[in-house]
Amino acid sequence: MDRTKSNILQNIHEEMVKGTFNDLDIVCENGTTSANRLVLAAMSSYFRAMLTSDMTESRTGILNLPTVSVSVFQDVIKMCLCSVDLVNEDNCVKMLDACEMMQLDGVKDLCHRYLKESLVINADNCLQWWRLMNRYNVPDLSSRAFSYLTENLTDLVETENIGHLTKTELLQILSKDDLKCKEDIIMKGVMKWIERNNPDADDVKCIFEMIRIDLVDAKFLIANVVFSKLISENNSVQQMIKDVMLSKLSTRSVSRFHNVRRNVFVLHYNQTTLLSCFTSEATWEDVPPAPVNPGLCYSAASLGNKIYITGGDSRRKCTLVYDVCRREWETGPDLEQQRVVHCMATANSKVYAIGGMYSNTIEEMSESETRWQVVGNLKQNRENAFTATVGHNILVMGGRSGGRGSDVIQCINTATRCVSNLSSSLPHSSECLRGSVHLPDVYLLDYDGNVMHIQVTDSDGEIKIQVKSTTKW
Repeated sequence: MDRTKSNILQNIHEEMVKGTFNDLDIVCENGTTSANRLVLAAMSSYFRAMLTSDMTESRTGILNLPTVSVSVFQDVIKMCLCSVDLVNEDNCVKMLDACEMMQLDGVKDLCHRYLKESLVINADNCLQWWRLMNRYNVPDLSSRAFSYLTENLTDLVETENIGHLTKTELLQILSKDDLKCKEDIIMKGVMKWIERNNPDADDVKCIFEMIRIDLVDAKFLIANVVFSKLISENNSVQQMIKDVMLSKLSTRSVSRFHNVRRNVFVLHYNQTTLLSCFTSEATWEDVPPAPVNPGLCYSAASLGNKIYITGGDSRRKCTLVYDVCRREWETGPDLEQQRVVHCMATANSKVYAIGGMYSNTIEEMSESETRWQVVGNLKQNRENAFTATVGHNILVMGGRSGGRGSDVIQCINTATRCVSNLSSSLPHSSECLRGSVHLPDVYLLDYDGNVMHIQVTDSDGEIKIQVKSTTKW
């Protein structure tokens, strides 16, 4: 039956190409072609609404698509009818634009897949792709382009693209707490943007409130900022600079990346709150209660400025996300499988939920994604294990397996999604293992009070374990 349907659709496409039964003239941006109104109406609600109402197109038989080329229109028709993938580097964006208008989600998905697999982002195109992916609501690719842009901000500042940013885009970049370039570079980019866009005084003040003026070199401020026309005439900004100059203390820190306030977040459970924070001011603060109570035996991992908490004996599939900068909770997508006394890890900008009482599988999610995906299987039960990330590998160590303590070390290669058992093992079997990672050193403490110091190295993709010492707590 599927073959019959496929043959019918291919025959319909062949007849449309010949023009045998076509009753519509399609006026595109670079020429004219023809189509059959029944086929177009069956393909898309966009065409169906246009051709079954009293609109001009229905009465005249002329359909205007001024933003779509003839070749893109013909490719879209062939893809819908013949189930072929014609997306390539030359037509992807135009096809995505056309399918957004024509409400053809299947072809849009093929465009998204092509971009995810083939898109190469560099300093010349990162701004363009950031904008395009925002426009087409492709959050993972938008995040990827934005990350490249901010991580290579020093290069962007040296190009004309810095001046082409909108005010909103500039403020979004400045809002990042972990920009890795010197604040002098950030200020240089801001001054180039101001000179090109000539913003009003309130906008300049708003922008300067986003800059860490205290991290900008004083000589740079005087030589390049203070006496600039727009800055010298802005009393609010001049006062901001003056206040910083008067109170500025000597410091080696010149970038946000090395100056971010480091707080320590402690996981605990008392039915009202899941996290407490020990701040750099040496005070304890309870984080606001999470939106749901996961119960006991959840697990957690940090990625960027967020803490991900998954599972728990009350809500075994839940995901909670705490933004440590905004100090806000949100509920993330449910896990694919139930998890209690499992472990978590982060690698390559993705977070992983691993094993536990009810599942041997491994689930993966990036910060920009909206669902978890099962990407591997430990092929054995692992409860209360400890993880250590080494490059793109995640080591799962110890814990309870098969009803007893384990000394097994498994390695998850997040690039190939291959799971293997290392030939090396821990010096003690452990029903519950916790630790601290300071590569190449890993320090482990188990339920029986065994303290283990091991060294982990990655030699050309081969993980090697060396036991340095063991003792009793």
